[in-house]
Amino acid sequence: MRVLVLDMVHGGDLLARRHQAEGDDVTCVDVYGICPQSKKDELAAYDIRVADTTPAGRYDMTVMPKHCPRRFIGDAEPGEIVTFSQDVKRFIDDTRFRIEVTGVKGKTSACYLISKMLHDSGRTVLLHSSRGEGPWADDGHRIDRKVSIAPPYLMTLAAGDYDAVVCEVSLGGSGKADIACITNLVEDYGIAKNTFKASEAKRDVFTDRGTNIVLESEREFWSQYHDGLVGYGGRVRVLSRPALGEGLRVSVDYDGESEVTLDGSYIATEYIGAMDLALEVCHRMGVPRESVLRSLETFRGVPGRGEILYEDGRTVVRERNPGISHISIGRTLECLGEMGALDGAMVLLDPVSRKVCDKLDRDQIERVVAEHGVPLVITRGDGERPGIPSDVRLLIEFVKEGYQ
Repeated sequence: MRVLVLDMVHGGDLLARRHQAEGDDVTCVDVYGICPQSKKDELAAYDIRVADTTPAGRYDMTVMPKHCPRRFIGDAEPGEIVTFSQDVKRFIDDTRFRIEVTGVKGKTSACYLISKMLHDSGRTVLLHSSRGEGPWADDGHRIDRKVSIAPPYLMTLAAGDYDAVVCEVSLGGSGKADIACITNLVEDYGIAKNTFKASEAKRDVFTDRGTNIVLESEREFWSQYHDGLVGYGGRVRVLSRPALGEGLRVSVDYDGESEVTLDGSYIATEYIGAMDLALEVCHRMGVPRESVLRSLETFRGVPGRGEILYEDGRTVVRERNPGISHISIGRTLECLGEMGALDGAMVLLDPVSRKVCDKLDRDQIERVVAEHGVPLVITRGDGERPGIPSDVRLLIEFVKEGYQ
């Protein structure tokens, strides 16, 4: 079978090698022109044809990410078009208990909470996330390697006899998880040059062999793609008025009502949705109530996700992740506004590179920040950090990283 694989950045090389191992005649195309030469040479050593533009000709199958524009097919006759997620479903053979989490916002936070809750209940856990991959230990996530969260990398998860493997996935999934989750669809943004919607890619996470969990308010929407969905939400209710740097009292509905105080080292109100999802997953897995409550009380947030620090005599709230957008910025400012913490505040937005900077919707971000009456400074993405005025009491720092 002649197979065309488009996109070598998001795991296309892994799929190309799988097809080649099955005896297929494979052509792999670096459609974005940024694949390292070493990776191209490696594929060539496997007798895989490597190209910078799509060669014309007739193919039996074309494998490409859902977010890859169809224009990259060029003059080729593509045959059957298969997404990366669909191809992963065909090849993945990992039989360990796996939880896959995709969605628009809150993926990393949900994965961290699920991993901690499972670990605290006595289970061994491997966490694969946008921050990195490695086991969950008593002191948190031990990151052994940085790896992409694109669907093909589900096929290269670290070996080990873990009770559960928790996987954050960018767009889609394997379709073979034991528990598949979509955090939310707060924005059904366009992908592949606006020829598809994000929901059309994320739906590939739904599994036929386990439980599918979605936000209860979105269950009707997602039901057009899969039956028997479980809705989550409403397990955690805020009881006390949020205050910056102080613990947050919440009610938890998990085998009965309980009251716990969340730690004040992170913006806990940003995590309520992720906590709801983690509790639903753990309830499905039979995690004991006392263990779950202890996990919530001892959770300290995800580094760089609503993290509260004290530097140079001022308070710093740091949001550092690839998912920074006008939506996430608006949510952080909303949470801080509820705390009455925006007086004397300043927003610093720092893309880590010009490439990331070019992907920011500055107009949307400027509008959202202006709605909260907070001054905004956007760096050039060249590593230079501006001076912070001495009268700024709260620095709200958003660092938008590139996706792994």
